[in-house]
Amino acid sequence: MLKKVMGYLFLIFAIITLSACGDKTEDPGQAAVAFVEAIAAGNGDKVISLIHLSEMQGDPRAEQFNNKFKMIVEETGKQVKKQGGLSKVEIISVEYSEDKNSAIVTLKTTLKDGVEKTQAQEMINVDGKWKVNFK
Repeated sequence: MLKKVMGYLFLIFAIITLSACGDKTEDPGQAAVAFVEAIAAGNGDKVISLIHLSEMQGDPRAEQFNNKFKMIVEETGKQVKKQGGLSKVEIISVEYSEDKNSAIVTLKTTLKDGVEKTQAQEMINVDGKWKVNFK
């Protein structure tokens, strides 16, 4: 699972940079944007607060995993700063599941050098807050 998470972080690293992160988790699109921005800022605590790790719930190794995950995010944030930056993150679409408890958010990320990347992010509603769903 750690390899999957690391791979995902490095994919995001290639398309994002330093940007302010919001605390808007009542909407799946805004939560997805906040997640991308938190990674770009190297804010591991914020990233952890925006993900749902269903496989790690109740696992005694969860704290160790979170600490390693935070270190990866912090390093990614440093690398993003060296890349020159992110111009903007746009929400292209939000497709809700039938029960409205999950959604696929499509984001378009534009770098300052004009490179654009579109990606889909799976989100889940946990206790009224939208989070990135890591399986």
